[in-house]
Amino acid sequence: MIQPTLSFFCDTRRQLNDGTYPIKLTVYCLGSKKRYATPYNLTQYDYKRIEASNLRDANIKKLKTQMYSWLSDQEEFANSIQPFSFTEFDLLYNKDKVQLKKAIANESVEALYDSCIKDLKNLGQISTSDNYNTAKVSILKFKKYLKISQVNVDLLKAYEKYMVAEGKSITTVGIYLRSLRRIFNLAIEEGIIDASKYPFRKYKIPSPRKSKRSLKKEDLKKILNHKPKLVSEQKALDYWIFSFLCNGMNFKDIALLTNKKINGDFIEFYRSKTENTTRDGALPIKVPISDRIKEIMDRRRVSKGKPEDYIFPVLERGMDLVLIEKRISTFIRNTNKALNKIGTDLDLPLKLTTYVARHCFATIQKNNGAPLIYIKEALGHSNITTTQDYFGSFDDDSLKTMHEGLMEGMED
Repeated sequence: MIQPTLSFFCDTRRQLNDGTYPIKLTVYCLGSKKRYATPYNLTQYDYKRIEASNLRDANIKKLKTQMYSWLSDQEEFANSIQPFSFTEFDLLYNKDKVQLKKAIANESVEALYDSCIKDLKNLGQISTSDNYNTAKVSILKFKKYLKISQVNVDLLKAYEKYMVAEGKSITTVGIYLRSLRRIFNLAIEEGIIDASKYPFRKYKIPSPRKSKRSLKKEDLKKILNHKPKLVSEQKALDYWIFSFLCNGMNFKDIALLTNKKINGDFIEFYRSKTENTTRDGALPIKVPISDRIKEIMDRRRVSKGKPEDYIFPVLERGMDLVLIEKRISTFIRNTNKALNKIGTDLDLPLKLTTYVARHCFATIQKNNGAPLIYIKEALGHSNITTTQDYFGSFDDDSLKTMHEGLMEGMED
């Protein structure tokens, strides 16, 4: 893609009253050239000194740094216009200087990320805000001072290639680019960029092949009947079984469960992952409290306490959002460490993690013939497609049963 070239020009055609000359900005593109006013005026002698390579005067050095920093800003500004147009550059460049500075700042991908990260923190989504910050650092390392209007198909492909060359996984690339896609959508919503320049229709964010995360019934039976010797492993197993029995409840939601979410014979809750989004009247996830669920709650809870008290001893009332996220992260990390040991001892076909419980719930219910709409609501999903991603393959017995029914009522 052709980009303009920008440089300084000392306009000696008109000397000012103080003996200096206007320093103009020259913009070249495809054989055309235009000049624009700048904030700088210099004598011919000082302009030659600035252009010299062996500059020693401290004041002139400082001025040179300021001038070329300003020039760099104009280059970034010009390059953000894709494709470059003198007409568009004229309109934007000749704006009121405050408006121009604001327009440039609004175009900054870094500023857009920072605003989004701040909003996420205010919503209590600390982990997500940390992930967005990591993505921001990576993207700006690839292209410093990136403007939202520079985010096009070519740049996205180049970033993906750069990340793979750096040894990053497709999963990581996908996570970072999904955050950038959200940033672009926010820029459209705020009127910073036109929707016609949206690049994610033509560019598809890479996604890894989904790995198997569900277990067969015989493996699940091993887990449910396992008797660990270590206290840490028994605790991890209790929480895993609780998650499985509670519709594959996410471990963050387990940590956040309070007494007021117990409603008679049911646990009722909204997923923390989506509770800050518009639910449009969505119903809470309802889990019937079975004997085993009650048994685990009674064993692991500290006391019934007040309605606002947490059920499990992971969090305490009065914690700030940052400490809550740290505690939950530690809870999940320690649980996964113990689960991995249990999975090895039981010779399971895949690594046992907190997330496997959710996939097992979905797959077992599917194999048991549960309606897809029920599984969708039980998992708290907004669409069927997300639910289908959780399913493992039908087990052999289920396949035989369904196949046997193929000709039912069709033969004499």
